[in-house]
Amino acid sequence: MEYLPQPGSKLIVIAFEGWNDAADAASSFVRAIIDQMGLDLTGTLGGEEFYDFQTHRPSLRRGPGGESRIDWPRTEISTGTVPGAGLRVEVIIGQEPAFLWQRFAALVAERAEPGDAVVLAGALLADTVHSRPIPVTVTSERPEEVPGADAVRSEYEGPTGILGVIEHELAAVGLTAVSLWAAVPGYAAGGHSPKAQLSLMTAFEELTGLVLEQGDLVERARAWEAEAEAAVEADEDLADFVRRLESMTDAADLPEASGEAIAREFERYLHRRDQ
Repeated sequence: MEYLPQPGSKLIVIAFEGWNDAADAASSFVRAIIDQMGLDLTGTLGGEEFYDFQTHRPSLRRGPGGESRIDWPRTEISTGTVPGAGLRVEVIIGQEPAFLWQRFAALVAERAEPGDAVVLAGALLADTVHSRPIPVTVTSERPEEVPGADAVRSEYEGPTGILGVIEHELAAVGLTAVSLWAAVPGYAAGGHSPKAQLSLMTAFEELTGLVLEQGDLVERARAWEAEAEAAVEADEDLADFVRRLESMTDAADLPEASGEAIAREFERYLHRRDQ
């Protein structure tokens, strides 16, 4: 089954840089959608109302003739149709706002209408390993309302980013979103992870049936994995920690491979590092 909008409605894909975007995986994935589908920038959300310009500073740019302009931090709205399919698509991507989250989330939620399919893309740091597939969890607040998504009910409690607030705002007006969360290895999240981006692309294709071009992403994912492996092998304690996680991942159906066991192993690793 596929999760797509009803006829005449649109597919909305949302991601934000920052807290919701470990290793730049979600923002890179969403920008690939904009590029590959040839979407046009049609709107923005920004300004001092939502952003702290000392945290995310504006950039001074100059054109061919030396004329200057200021690029302000903002959230961009790009729209268009899937080539050859006629499916309307809207992508919302930007930096996580600093102020007035409830108003910001309400403005985003207002863009969705009954019949639309809304996909939220994020990436988080987790006790996963670079040498295995990056897991992507498909969740929804009300999975029974989106049977085509094959999602599980979200059970998360705790601090949340703007994506969580937007999902809550959507639910408040009777709309159900589907979330894709890539679990990036916490020890290998210092830069962009092509492997996590690729996992989100694959999950999106399985969710919607829409095919995205991978380009050189597979080769870059392999290079990222090789760099992570070299870094792990150079650190004896980290290597021991990763090998234990690999064993637990490979034996995921065994009791000792539970999340609690993995968390305990991570605590032991941190304890050894502090000694």
